[in-house]
Amino acid sequence: MEFDSNSAGEFAFIASLAAKAAKAPEALGLADDGAVLWIGDGRKLVLVADMLQAGIHAMPNASPAQIACKALRTNLSDLAAMGAEPAFYLSTICWPKGTDEAQKQDLIQALAEDQKRFDVVLIGGDTIGGSTPFTISITMLGWASGPLLRRAGAQIGDDIWVSGTIGDGVLGLEVAQGKASPAEDTDARFLRKRYEYPEPRLALGVKLAALVHCAIDISDGLIADATHLANAAEACLCLDPDRVPLSDAARHWLETEADQDGAMEKLMAGGDDYELLFTAPEEKRTQVQKISKDIGLPLRRIGGVIKGQGVRLGRGGIPVRKPGKTGFTHF
Repeated sequence: MEFDSNSAGEFAFIASLAAKAAKAPEALGLADDGAVLWIGDGRKLVLVADMLQAGIHAMPNASPAQIACKALRTNLSDLAAMGAEPAFYLSTICWPKGTDEAQKQDLIQALAEDQKRFDVVLIGGDTIGGSTPFTISITMLGWASGPLLRRAGAQIGDDIWVSGTIGDGVLGLEVAQGKASPAEDTDARFLRKRYEYPEPRLALGVKLAALVHCAIDISDGLIADATHLANAAEACLCLDPDRVPLSDAARHWLETEADQDGAMEKLMAGGDDYELLFTAPEEKRTQVQKISKDIGLPLRRIGGVIKGQGVRLGRGGIPVRKPGKTGFTHF
């Protein structure tokens, strides 16, 4: 089924919240990856927030340090999807009662290392103890001096592009759960790392901001997030499964599956990839390819925007069917 903002669920709740409580222009209708404050002199302060909890966004036995790093990176990914550069963040943590001091120190060290790598600084937050699993919420602030990337804006005739590789996140989760056992240990390590420590595409987002029509980061799954772009544009995104880029590890897994179409759709519907999905005019292909070369990140054209609604799977720009799977929602 396709997402319907009138039906019950996570996205219906967000739509209702936007209509009744988030009426300021800075909220962007809660329809994008973040909010924006116009500072002046062309500068924009972009704010994003994300909450992660053990057992939902990470394995129940995942270390607080690993979950905190993932929380930092998923927020950075939201900034990338807006074309902003990171600057500061606030962190709110709920520690399960009885957490030992060593785990807290491990989290501090892990965050300090990621802060240095991604050039972002902690400026505040809150910490409590509670009866829930380890939970961390991060609010990230970043700067954008040029145009903002938004979810709305796809146009009929646009190319659809995606960065990196798709499906590693869902396979990494299955490796962590013991549901998937790749033949190669290197595949297992690669997939699990992709799930636990996603790579925010910050350099890409900044370079795309003045070039493309819209963008989103793939957190809930390629199909689900393509649906968000389609709904925002009141158009149809036609995706070609044969063109969706896969890592060697994901391709090795796919080769073992009897139902190739179903397995490929699983990869396209799985979340936690944190790649960027965007649309751009056909005449921008050379420029997009140059960006790919300049930053050393593969970008693949995987379909086109056509008349219609929602997402369709097809080849050669000809829609064949609705996807049988969509993606992750919280409720």
